[in-house]
Amino acid sequence: MSAFEAISTNLPKGLGQQWTGPIASSSMSAERTPEVAPKGDDQASFLRAMVRRLGGDADAPDAGTHKGLVAVAARRLVSDAFVEPLLREARESSQPGGMFAPGAGEKRFGHLVDRAMADRVVDAHRFDVVEAVERSLLQRVTGETPAPPITRLEPGLTA
Repeated sequence: MSAFEAISTNLPKGLGQQWTGPIASSSMSAERTPEVAPKGDDQASFLRAMVRRLGGDADAPDAGTHKGLVAVAARRLVSDAFVEPLLREARESSQPGGMFAPGAGEKRFGHLVDRAMADRVVDAHRFDVVEAVERSLLQRVTGETPAPPITRLEPGLTA
């Protein structure tokens, strides 16, 4: 008897058996009730859950709307794609050496500090790129035509 045969023939009961068909009716309950959706399981609660997943405030008044979700998604995109890489590059290029070199904790968790700072920078300042991404995403989500771009210059100031 080979080692493989010894292992395959001495398996504990229930292991190594292959499923051969439908589950026996004795194992299924006959009085099965249909599952009811939990209370509040509508589109607004779904949008609030998405806002929470993206790191936004799910209790905000507009969190249950498309506009609220798009605003959070636009801020997250700008934070992750533009601001965080700049902060990471600045942190990595300006690290001192010798006795003041970053420790294991700074090396391991520096990216979390970069993310938190990037989120705060994007939330504190209203960047034009965030507004442009919001308009573009809102157009894709709702199908509405975009509003004209917001310019910060008054018409009399242009040359």
